[in-house]
Amino acid sequence: MPALPAAPPADRGGRVVPARLAAPRADGTTFITIYLVLLFAIPSRLVVGPLGTIGAPATVVGLTGTGWWLWHQAAQPFGHPLSFQPVRRMSVVFFGAVMLSYIAAVSRPISATESSSAQSGVLLLLSWLGILLVTHDGLPNRERLDTLLRRLALAVGLMAALGVLQFATGRPFTNYIQIPGLEATSSLVSVNERGGFARPAGTAIHPIEFGAVINLMLPLCLHVALHPGPLGRFRRWFPVAAIALSIPLSISRSALVSAAIVLAFLVPTWERRLRRIALVAMSLLGGVVFVAVPGMLGTILGLFSGISGDSSTQSRTGSYGLAWEFIQRSPLIGRGFLTFLPEYRILDNQYLGLLIDCGVVGLVTLLALFGTGIVVSLICRRRSTDPATRSLGQSLAAATASATASFALFDAFSFPMFAGATFLILGITGCLFNLERIQKALPPKGAARERPGVAVASMPSVAAASIGHPGETG
Repeated sequence: MPALPAAPPADRGGRVVPARLAAPRADGTTFITIYLVLLFAIPSRLVVGPLGTIGAPATVVGLTGTGWWLWHQAAQPFGHPLSFQPVRRMSVVFFGAVMLSYIAAVSRPISATESSSAQSGVLLLLSWLGILLVTHDGLPNRERLDTLLRRLALAVGLMAALGVLQFATGRPFTNYIQIPGLEATSSLVSVNERGGFARPAGTAIHPIEFGAVINLMLPLCLHVALHPGPLGRFRRWFPVAAIALSIPLSISRSALVSAAIVLAFLVPTWERRLRRIALVAMSLLGGVVFVAVPGMLGTILGLFSGISGDSSTQSRTGSYGLAWEFIQRSPLIGRGFLTFLPEYRILDNQYLGLLIDCGVVGLVTLLALFGTGIVVSLICRRRSTDPATRSLGQSLAAATASATASFALFDAFSFPMFAGATFLILGITGCLFNLERIQKALPPKGAARERPGVAVASMPSVAAASIGHPGETG
């Protein structure tokens, strides 16, 4: 962990001088950057052997983040007036629902496999929550948030480019990744086939996860491209171009549906000139893909025209009867998080799986968490006059809506890259909400150096005492 910097200057009355906070050398942005590298560069199947399913390096870092956040929070005062954190509160409520289901699991006769899965599920969720909470409370200012967004766009763009290379060559490349201390839980082959075409997965477990992740991050990559800061033209548009090319090449219904949702959220908010440019760009991209790859258009159209006879669709609809048998045994709190094992049935619908595992309480709290993320993002957009903040708020709403839809299209919690990325998006949403509130509490540039009544204890931890500044609020 990085060394903790000293507390900021305060006047004789104990009040923080309301100046723009300078970022420390290592803070939440540094921590999440490490997480991004591990999440997108190392396939999820490579794990620390003794830890099993929770042994992926990104998962271990997430658990470390949970411990870091809890340690930091223990030093914070209670009851400051700006303590309302809707995203953080709903994430804790969802975790409470999962713990209720875990209690239900260990209170009934349970097999060793289900017991192990329930314990792993709780630890996985703690890891994802750790990333949410560190992002939510650990980024000290908007500059560091923008830095994180640029790094995130680059990481996703590189994975999308790997997917394009996999499609073009038919080779997975991930099989060549060997890291001392890590072992593969299964084969690292990440190129499947559909309609005679190679389906890339990048470093994800499956092409479905690959398509879901790049769609989840597409709105933020577009935001970075439109508000690039110090980035050059290639660096700002490379992730967008790689993702846009990868979406049709993934040959995934869920990816195409998610892309449509993202565009439905973003395009109406763009200026007319930008909408026209986007329409031309999408037309040219579609033309290039369908001309350069003969048969691709028919394959993609067949994903929807032949949906009634598709095996994955039949598997989904055929699961309802079996799912209901499990749901009615414990409809409120379920049978235990992630205890409905894949060998029982692959549901391809995380909401249905969560209804079995965590009951109505778990399903409602997860939907409330997603709904909170969307509403908070739109509030940030509506309340701000800054074009970049308005763009970021709408992009986060689009990303959360994409995640919400994806959870209905595959077993999202079984894919750690997508689940971790989803909780990261929610953490960024909460961070933006907090930073905007703190920005309004600070005096404008050139104003008096101190605002009476703004005391140390009244400043929320996200700005006055990020994870790197535990002593600044008390």
